[in-house]
Amino acid sequence: MLVIAVVVVWHTTSAYLGGSDWYYMDRTTSKIWTTAFFPAYAISVYALGPLFLVAGWFSARSLARKGAGPFARTRLLRLGVPLLAFIFVIDRVAAYLGDLGRGQHPSLASYWGLPPQSGGPYDVGPMWFVAALLMFSLAYALLRRVHPPPVARRWSGAQAMVAAVALIAVTAFLVWQRWQLGDAHAFLNVQWQLWPQGAGLFALGAWAGEAGSWENLTAWAIRLGWTALGAAVLWAALAVYLKTHGHLESAFHGAGWLVMLNVVLYGIISVAFTVWFTALIRARWSGDGPLRARAGRASYATYVLHPLVLTAVM
Repeated sequence: MLVIAVVVVWHTTSAYLGGSDWYYMDRTTSKIWTTAFFPAYAISVYALGPLFLVAGWFSARSLARKGAGPFARTRLLRLGVPLLAFIFVIDRVAAYLGDLGRGQHPSLASYWGLPPQSGGPYDVGPMWFVAALLMFSLAYALLRRVHPPPVARRWSGAQAMVAAVALIAVTAFLVWQRWQLGDAHAFLNVQWQLWPQGAGLFALGAWAGEAGSWENLTAWAIRLGWTALGAAVLWAALAVYLKTHGHLESAFHGAGWLVMLNVVLYGIISVAFTVWFTALIRARWSGDGPLRARAGRASYATYVLHPLVLTAVM
């Protein structure tokens, strides 16, 4: 619920302050505000991490209860149908409203008949998270259909987190050779460059779900918070240095030490920040009052519909 609220605020500010493309953009705001919000832009790279971690946890429990086949069918219905509805309806109407706000007067029907462009006329928008989660869920169901989970726990929580960092770092290294952070030219704009983080955190959450306890992860919460902060400071210093010397892109391509350091820091921050943040929320918000329960149930619909609502208001 809290993460979804942060996403809504982020997309609201991005329309006016930059940071990412939105259906409606009005970049007349002073650059002072854009500079002031730069730390929020950097943090947004990690904002959806807790959702992937928690999704992995619940997926493990759901699959164990239902079995691989029913679990996959449930995910296709719950994730696949809203994804298609967004691509073919919500995205098209939001794009139409955004163009109206910029003074254009196109025909609404034309938004279902645009010629192919770079990446195609359709866009998953913020639903890239749902597309990634659907693929991870189906891959997880297939894995457990072929290879059931081990009876005995093989790794400790620390070992599982190190493995997640390694998975994120290696896959990010491979994916970023083709798609960099902020690249919007992939098929349907599915944000391939952010999938390595999601895959590693989903796998970590699934491991915790199969192990049956969060304590193996959350016991490290305080140290992970300091680890995330230290790695983030180093990552920011590296980015400032590279940007100042005009070598920022060199941290994403090739196999030099800059690329290796970049992906390792990315993996460390992804895991450390996500586990620390999740542990913090569980400790502070352990109750579940009626308002919070209703907001939690409505959060998924909010995520799906907020681009249309925000664009109409803008």
